[in-house]
Amino acid sequence: MRPLRVGIIGGGHLGRIHTRILKSNSTIDLVGVADPSSEARAQITRDLDLPVCDDYRNLRDRIDAAIIATPTAVHYEIGIDLLNRGIDTLIEKPLCQTLQQADHLIHTADQQQAVLQVGHVERFNPAFEQAVRQLSAPRYIEAQRMSRYTFRSTDIGVVSDLMIHDIDLVASVVASPLLEVRAVGICVFGPQEDIAQARLEFANGTVANLTASRCSFQSMRKMSWISEQGFVSADLSEGTLCRISCPEWLATGPRDIHQLPVSTQQDIGTGLFDKIFPLDEVRVEPQNAIEREQHDFFDAIRSARLPRVTGRHGRQAMSIAEAILDSIRSHRWSDGYATRIGPQAEKINLLGNYATASKRRAG
Repeated sequence: MRPLRVGIIGGGHLGRIHTRILKSNSTIDLVGVADPSSEARAQITRDLDLPVCDDYRNLRDRIDAAIIATPTAVHYEIGIDLLNRGIDTLIEKPLCQTLQQADHLIHTADQQQAVLQVGHVERFNPAFEQAVRQLSAPRYIEAQRMSRYTFRSTDIGVVSDLMIHDIDLVASVVASPLLEVRAVGICVFGPQEDIAQARLEFANGTVANLTASRCSFQSMRKMSWISEQGFVSADLSEGTLCRISCPEWLATGPRDIHQLPVSTQQDIGTGLFDKIFPLDEVRVEPQNAIEREQHDFFDAIRSARLPRVTGRHGRQAMSIAEAILDSIRSHRWSDGYATRIGPQAEKINLLGNYATASKRRAG
């Protein structure tokens, strides 16, 4: 079996990571890297000693598969071109800019019997994988994803840049339609929201609270789940889990501890996480999630199966992200004289509201 011929489209930060990993994969023929930036091409030539070109179309006739790690704005244009040629494609998240574009990508991949995978790499994080095996049917999920400002992916806001990772993780474990979204966002450095918080409620009653910031003083990637079996918290950066199992006597029904003798109440208070809810801390064996993601992509191609994260999964994450963004755009702020709306807190009819308030005070 000949090696798969693969091209990398996009030589920025993430594209270089994909390239370094692929270069050491003996089962892959890495044909080259395409990027319109001469600076990016020079860095790839200098650091990785690989063929480069300024236009991905120079690779099309020489590859079986491609990894697209470009700005989101051109995901669709490049992806639809490659899929129409039957080239298996992994597109970094978010899949594209609109749901209509996502539908077209999915339809074209189906027609051409081509693999379409979306780069929601946290699905391949071993800490996440182990955490979801601990609990079933989560009732409440909380995620925090923070980073310093990197000046990357500024063509999209933090919801599509960072929060979408956790949106995909939540959607992968909650098998229920989204019922309600309440969200707020704030712009800090530009026209796109840089900080966002969202509350998602699903039809089965599960609630997820998601927080994301790309201008934080610290980096953080954490997710917690609560179910009837107990509690699990995963540090997705450090690869550690904290797990609390609910004892059978408590899981069988609610207990009013106030009806217990005072001495028993005191024992519960002092031994809560030793005797009642023993805390188990686990360190997960580290693995390269991007390498595992690539392996799944190539195995899906060779085995003619669906990848773990399909185009439809990518579309689902986009759909939830769009609902969050709609809520952020419609969020109303008030300072007493004027109503402001959206992540930039733009004033609505400021002069009219001010004039009305002045007349009321004068009257």
